[in-house]
Amino acid sequence: MFEVESLIGDEDRSLALETRRGRPIRNIVEREPGDRERRLYELIRKRFGAQWVNRKWACGAYNCYGMVFASRRTTIEDDTQIPDVLGDDGYCKISEDEAVVGDLVFYRDRGRGTLLHVAVITRRAELKALHALSKWYSTSGEDEHHIRHHCWTDQGLDVELEFWTDRP
Repeated sequence: MFEVESLIGDEDRSLALETRRGRPIRNIVEREPGDRERRLYELIRKRFGAQWVNRKWACGAYNCYGMVFASRRTTIEDDTQIPDVLGDDGYCKISEDEAVVGDLVFYRDRGRGTLLHVAVITRRAELKALHALSKWYSTSGEDEHHIRHHCWTDQGLDVELEFWTDRP
């Protein structure tokens, strides 16, 4: 009947993307979400996002790392490159109390030591509670949320938060 490649293409698209020091960053421009991906995003919002504020509904092209480091243009899939990006782009680790709007919060699985996610700090609310903007995965939407209201709440992970800034 129809060849998938002839309808959507057989090559993944990527962008020329580098750190400030010129180190290449591997990436892929994700396709727009289909019905299945939109339903998944809606289910995640129902399960975890009662207090999330939606900024943008399900869309493709980028993930959380692409939102933060590539201006919402592409997905950076290899999270092992993120330490290089942080170093090359002049980021330094800070405490939660030092974090301000525009700084980053990383979510790490303490047990495995792996990165799960990055979000951008958007505001400090009552009692100094930090809120951030997240794109949970490459075909989800964007949601603002309290930094501790994330989608790994009940998955048995020991989630650790790290705060980073590119401010001097």
